[in-house]
Amino acid sequence: MSSLTPRFFSAGVSLIEVLISIVLISVVMLGVAAFAITSLSENQSAYIRSQASFLAYDIASRIRINKDFALADDGNYALDTSSIPNTPAAVNCITTVAGCDETDLAAQDIREWTEHFRDVAGIGVNGAGYQATIPNAIGVVAVSAGDIAVTISWQENDWNVVGDNLSGIETHQLRLNFRVVQ
Repeated sequence: MSSLTPRFFSAGVSLIEVLISIVLISVVMLGVAAFAITSLSENQSAYIRSQASFLAYDIASRIRINKDFALADDGNYALDTSSIPNTPAAVNCITTVAGCDETDLAAQDIREWTEHFRDVAGIGVNGAGYQATIPNAIGVVAVSAGDIAVTISWQENDWNVVGDNLSGIETHQLRLNFRVVQ
């Protein structure tokens, strides 16, 4: 009896099929790795933006609490953390039995807020042990007749820079404007 079915059956996978599947799996894994790196970068950016927002609203709340002193003179709360030659002396209004006056409260506010940007208290010896809330950030508070602008600037890697490089340093800024009234 003659049979129409072939005598040899192909069982298993050829070398070409194995190579194609390896290439496909490699491409998918590279895509997943790129997605993970982008996700981590975006999460870091979101964290820094949220910290900048927290710091801006922190000094805004401090100024609103001590509004009479802030309105008395535009220079009372005006500061730039990159160029403060003499940071106010350490004052602790919480542990003082008599409390603090407006000047002491402003000095404490400025000192504590500046500590988020640079090592005011001397925690880190030669930079060791101190970490700014936002690395290499600058905080500026500008006051003009009750109008207050809080600006926080920082730099971070940006993966969407146009040019020869795939990444670069980009400057970011958060600005909070508000008005203090009597």
